[in-house]
Amino acid sequence: MNKQQIKTQILSIINNAANYITADEIYNQLLQSVDPGRTQETIRKYIRELVNEQNNLIGSSNQGYFKINTPQKAQEAINYLLSRIPDLQMRADNLRATWNANNPNNII
Repeated sequence: MNKQQIKTQILSIINNAANYITADEIYNQLLQSVDPGRTQETIRKYIRELVNEQNNLIGSSNQGYFKINTPQKAQEAINYLLSRIPDLQMRADNLRATWNANNPNNII
């Protein structure tokens, strides 16, 4: 089974899930019919590609992935993404500060 076929199966699993579904649960369902890759990170990568490259409406939260099929689900996905910005900004700032402290002649 090729990558696109696996992504199609992932999309089907998410679309047919009654509620949130985690990457582990998706991975385990895929194992019943195909080798989806070495880790759940492969699943998360494929889901990002489904969203970013193919414009599928898939949301995520700390509870798992879900199909975005209502305005409320869309807002939930947006709110979760926005809530991650401060922590990501802090990680980026810390990375920059650490790099600059360790590389004073090559500051970024």
